[in-house]
Amino acid sequence: MNKLIRILYIVLLAVSALLAVLFYVGGNEIDGETPVFTQQFILWAYLLVGIATISAVAFPLVQMITNPQKAKKSLLGIAALVAVVAIAYFFSSGELMKFGSQEMAKFNVPSLLKQVDTGMITTYILFGIAIFATIYSEVSKMFK
Repeated sequence: MNKLIRILYIVLLAVSALLAVLFYVGGNEIDGETPVFTQQFILWAYLLVGIATISAVAFPLVQMITNPQKAKKSLLGIAALVAVVAIAYFFSSGELMKFGSQEMAKFNVPSLLKQVDTGMITTYILFGIAIFATIYSEVSKMFK
C-alpha cells in the first residue's frame, strides 16, 4: 500500500511539474498575454485541492474508526471549538452599520454582519486562550 501511495505522489508531482513548465514556456494565445495552458493549469489545481480536501477529511475519519480511544480526545477538541463558536455567535451583533458610500451598502446585511462578527469574536477568544495557555505553561514550569 505504501508503494502505491509513493507512486501516486510521484505521478502527481510529475504532472504538476509538466504543467508548470508548459504554463510558463507554452506560448501565448491570440491576445498575446494569456498563456496557452492556463485552463489546464487551473483545472489541475482544482483537482489537487479536491484530492487534498478529501484526504484531509477521510484520513482522520479512518484513524478515528481504527483507534476509538484517541477519537474521544479529538471529538472533545471539536466539541470545545463548537462551544467557542456558539459563545461567539451569542455575543455577536447583526446591527446595521452606517456607511458613507453606496458601494459598501450591499454588505450591510444583518446575517452577514452577524457571521463576520462571530468570526472576529471567535478569533479573539482563541487568541486569548492561546495567550493564557502560553503564560500558564511558562509559569507552571517555574514551580516544578
